[in-house]
Amino acid sequence: MEAIGALSSVAQLVQLSAQILCVGYGYLSKVSRAPSQMREMLTEAAALNNLLGNLQLLAESHLSSSSVSSKGGGDALKSLEELGVFKECEELLTVVRRGLDACELVQGKDVKSFGHRLAWPFKERETKDAMQRLARLRGLLSMAVDANSA
Repeated sequence: MEAIGALSSVAQLVQLSAQILCVGYGYLSKVSRAPSQMREMLTEAAALNNLLGNLQLLAESHLSSSSVSSKGGGDALKSLEELGVFKECEELLTVVRRGLDACELVQGKDVKSFGHRLAWPFKERETKDAMQRLARLRGLLSMAVDANSA
């Protein structure tokens, strides 16, 4: 039962990271001089999304083959959940999403949109912190995917 809860957490994180990528790349396509930090953050988010997707597929295959209770798939998900990786990932992705929402262009309101285009909501230190946290989470998820694959 715990594996199903963890799988649900992973599925929600895949959805949240996909929304971030959608909003972020949509913004980049409309703004010619978007901050380079936004591109870097979206690159990290894309890598995280990819790993979460891989982890979701592996967990689903273990769940469907009833091997979750044995060593492997269930243990990796359970460990990640116990370490608070999914919760931290959700918190960080939510912060990134709020920042991207602050940059969003407003249809029909050119002056307000211009201000949003100029404003990168994250300060340099916050951006570095978010990038480091994303990289750390990506490393943990990568190890879990490797463990599941083995």
